[in-house]
Amino acid sequence: MIANEEGIVRASLQRGFVLGLAALAAACSPTRTISEGVADRGPAVAAAPLPEAERMQIAIGRFTNESSYGAGLFTDESGDRLGKQASDLLSNHLVETQRFVVVERPDLGRLRAEAKLMGLSEEDFRKNLKGVDALILGSIAELGRETTGRSWFFGRSKQQRARARVVLRLADPRTGEIFYTQEGSGDATIEAASTLGFGGSAGWDSTLDGKAIDAAIVNMLNNVVRTLDARRPLKGAAR
Repeated sequence: MIANEEGIVRASLQRGFVLGLAALAAACSPTRTISEGVADRGPAVAAAPLPEAERMQIAIGRFTNESSYGAGLFTDESGDRLGKQASDLLSNHLVETQRFVVVERPDLGRLRAEAKLMGLSEEDFRKNLKGVDALILGSIAELGRETTGRSWFFGRSKQQRARARVVLRLADPRTGEIFYTQEGSGDATIEAASTLGFGGSAGWDSTLDGKAIDAAIVNMLNNVVRTLDARRPLKGAAR
């Protein structure tokens, strides 16, 4: 009788132990969550689009990466990759306002080679180049990276953050005078959390650099547009 009761108690304890493990596993099931965000994005440009005939002609000239991360980390066969990326981002935003004709200057060599393939002489190529009313020069003054994390019994989390400071200068192409300069800052973050070690350990998310640079540019865009509009030549006036 006693042996039978001991067997019943032992079986009950085993069932309780199994049920407890099942409940623990359900509560701590493998999960991985990711959240990301971009801070300090400036307001959208409020100015209305203009007809093509009235749009100001501008060019984006030299745009360089002067940050401490510039020594070989962000270069490729074409040179300064981050500087080129920043130039492309600024060009896209200016075109999207539908208030400017943006002329290529950094890629002038490629355009010249394409014109040669089309049978155009150097003289014809130069004649076809458009003069501009303003030249934009820029640099990535700072680019910072930070990775923080914490761990607990059943999981861990990691946050990556990129911070950028971009400087823009507007110049008169006829005189070389710098008539406006501004600095803009932006940052971007991504946070990943995993439970029970699932989700892996990813390296640095390089897209954060571009997002932080883009946020810094957007922060300056309204002021840049207003400054350029104030120097807009009258329709029909000689350039």
